[in-house]
Amino acid sequence: MKKRLIKLLICCIVIPGGLWAFIINFGSNLPQRYEETTGLDIPMPEPKQGYEIIYPEVIKTSNPNYTASFYYLSEKRQVIYRYDADRYLELQGENCEGLIWYHDQAKNIHTRIDKVFFTHDRLPKFNYYNPGKDYIGIPTDDMSAIPFSIDGGQTFYVGEVTSFAAKPSEQVERFIGVDDSPLTLQFNDVDEYMRGFINTITVSGNTGYFILKNDVLFGDTVFLRMFKYPQQTFHSLNGVIDTKKNIDLYLNGENMKEVQQFGRYWEIYYKPAYIERITGARNIKLEPYQGWDKIHCEIRAEK
Repeated sequence: MKKRLIKLLICCIVIPGGLWAFIINFGSNLPQRYEETTGLDIPMPEPKQGYEIIYPEVIKTSNPNYTASFYYLSEKRQVIYRYDADRYLELQGENCEGLIWYHDQAKNIHTRIDKVFFTHDRLPKFNYYNPGKDYIGIPTDDMSAIPFSIDGGQTFYVGEVTSFAAKPSEQVERFIGVDDSPLTLQFNDVDEYMRGFINTITVSGNTGYFILKNDVLFGDTVFLRMFKYPQQTFHSLNGVIDTKKNIDLYLNGENMKEVQQFGRYWEIYYKPAYIERITGARNIKLEPYQGWDKIHCEIRAEK
C-alpha cells in the first residue's frame, strides 16, 4: 500500500513538476519571436507656420518628450473683459479658444496664464465681477479650474472647486473676486510624530465667491507648509457650514473626507469671523465698479 502511494505521488506531482520546469527553462532560452509591447507613444506634433505649440494640461506618456495634450495657438487676440480703464483680459487664439492674458497698463503687468486652456464652452457665461486689485480670479464655466492671482496679476495659480461643492453654471448668479484683510485662525493639528498641537494659519483676504441662489461657494486661500505657493479651494456653505442644524462637522457632518485632509483644518470654517465673512459675501457692494458684468468673446473677431 505504501509503495502504491509513493508511485502515485511520483506520477501526479514529481513527474509533472519536473516536466513543467524543463519546459519553462527551455522556453526561456529560445530567441524572442515578438518584440515587447510598450503601448502607443504619442507622436510629437508637427510645426505649423504662424502657430505656437502649447501644452497647458499635460498628460504624461511613457516617453518624457511626448504628451497627449497639445494645441496650436495663433498670435491673434481679442479683448474679452475689462475691469477698468487700465486692466483687462485678452484671449490669444482663434474662434474663442486659447490662452488668457491679464493686462494692467498702469503697472505694466502683462501675464499670460499658460496653465488653463479656455475653449468657447469654458469661458464663463454667468455674471463676473472682480473689484479686487490684488486678487484676480477667472473661473471656467464648468468650475473645473479657477486661475487666480493674489499679487495683482503678476503670478497666476490654479484653484479648484471641491467635488461635492461644484454646481452647474446655470445655478451661478455671479462670481465676485475681492480684496479683504487676512484672517488668522487656529485649529487642532498633528505633527509628523502624531503629536497634537494648536496650529495657527492665515487665510488670505484676497479670494473669490460663487454666489448661487441658495448657497455661496467660498475660496479659502492659504499657504500650507508642504507647498511653496498658495492653495485655493472652493467649498460650499451647504454641507460644510450649517450654523442652524449641524455645527459639529467632525461628528455629524456630511462630506467629511473632503475637508479633513490636513488635521482638523475644517475647524476654521466654524470661527465666527470666518462665518461672518462668508455669509456676508452675498451683500458685497460693487459700487463704484467700472468693469464689465460678463466675459464677452466673438468668434472670428480676433485680430
